[in-house]
Amino acid sequence: MDIEVRNNRKINVSSFSKIIAEHLNIDSNIIRNYIFANISISLTRSKEMKKDIDKIYYEDRLKYYNAAINDTCINYTTIKQANIEQEIYSRRIVGVLIEGETDSMLRSKIIKVLRKYYPIIYNAVKKHDKKILKNRYMKMDLITRNIEAKFDAAVYLYFAIYISPEIVDQGFVISILNDIEEFESKNFINQNIDMEFDNYKNRIKEVRLLIKRKFGKIYNFKDILRNNNEDVRKLGEILEDLFIMNGINIESMFEDSQFICIEKIILPYVRIVKNEDSDIILFSIISGIFMQSLINEYKKARNLYFNNMEESSSYKLSILEEQMIEVKKENISLKNKLDYFNKEKLMYEKRLKSELSKLDSIYKLEIKKKEDQIRILENKLNEEKILKLDLEYLKEYEFNSDTNHRISDSNKRLEKYTIIKKIIIIGGDKEWRRRFRIKYPEIRMLNGFNENFDIRILNTADYIFFYTQYMNHSTFHRAMDFIKLNKCKFGYIGKTNIDLVEGEIIEKIVTCEGNNEEYIY
Repeated sequence: MDIEVRNNRKINVSSFSKIIAEHLNIDSNIIRNYIFANISISLTRSKEMKKDIDKIYYEDRLKYYNAAINDTCINYTTIKQANIEQEIYSRRIVGVLIEGETDSMLRSKIIKVLRKYYPIIYNAVKKHDKKILKNRYMKMDLITRNIEAKFDAAVYLYFAIYISPEIVDQGFVISILNDIEEFESKNFINQNIDMEFDNYKNRIKEVRLLIKRKFGKIYNFKDILRNNNEDVRKLGEILEDLFIMNGINIESMFEDSQFICIEKIILPYVRIVKNEDSDIILFSIISGIFMQSLINEYKKARNLYFNNMEESSSYKLSILEEQMIEVKKENISLKNKLDYFNKEKLMYEKRLKSELSKLDSIYKLEIKKKEDQIRILENKLNEEKILKLDLEYLKEYEFNSDTNHRISDSNKRLEKYTIIKKIIIIGGDKEWRRRFRIKYPEIRMLNGFNENFDIRILNTADYIFFYTQYMNHSTFHRAMDFIKLNKCKFGYIGKTNIDLVEGEIIEKIVTCEGNNEEYIY
């Protein structure tokens, strides 16, 4: 991997991490958090370091606390695996480092502290000479060297970014980045435990069955102390004594640890030990249950502390104070608006009362006018109704007069058509259809409200008539779809009197037959 050397004085840890992350194809927060977390831990290793950091932190502790608490870095593995005191101080340092990304004066203070406690690394970066570091590491044993190298790497990168961005030892930087990548991808502390459970599930199951068979049910410390197996009880009592010697009653301490995930206790054993060994299994399970119970309580105590520490309370209080100030301002603003609106309301009510009085007078006059108009219109409507009845009577009379000469023998004439033509009438009320069927049994009558009638009936008809006043839309459209598709002859019946209907049917059949048309309207 080649690192592009950028002559850019505005570069910071975040932007540097983004550049590198593009090459490694990883989240830039991984590199940034690695640098910040390890620097923060590296500055918690002596009282003098903590004292110097506190000088900076307490200049504006709420600002730095806010920066840390809202950042992912405080949950980074390196910080979480530190002891409580280290984590307290590392959180403070993380807040300072985050703010230092955009505050050059604060960053100068940070560099000054780092230079004070890590002068060899500062000189290695400033002089572009890593031999100084090699000499430092040669004096250390392997374990110490591995620990120191991790902290030194983060400090080295910080110095390189801020005091020598133009020229860096690319080989050394790449080596550091490779270490970061290896830590993130291969270190067990960063592995997905669920995947580990899946990888060892068969062996875990075997060991669990072995435990149950040899030692019975063991899920918590009570199962150990009350076990029928003497070896199990003795190991449990030894560990209990150790707690008692330190003034701890495990009955109270582990009250919430009544059920421990045994699979989680077995997993380290199957990862390390290849063959089943009852003694090692017994020791692993018993010590593991006590350890896991203690770990659970430690995590609870840790969370309780960080959720109730002074900065947390002060931060919450400051937020509440800010909210209270805003609420007070808003309350004053709302009160002023309310006073204004009350004045407006009084003025509006006075105007409204005056307007309503005027409108009431106008409205009463309008009502009187409308009532007079309504009486006139009602009289006209009654006259129109009488006229309409007269017209309908005359129309019926005219039609009767026009067809009187044919009605006398209409039965005979309609019977003539029913003999040679198949007629179907759809619609009409039940009694009307019954009377018509008695008079003309050859004519097929269909209920106008039965949309599920057998459509094949219409195949036999020469003429289809609709009595639309007594039928629903579904029946009408079902029949009409068939008529249009098969181009059947059809018509409409508008009369109720059977004699007049006979005349309608005859007239429409004659018209259709005479004009040779397929549709009658």
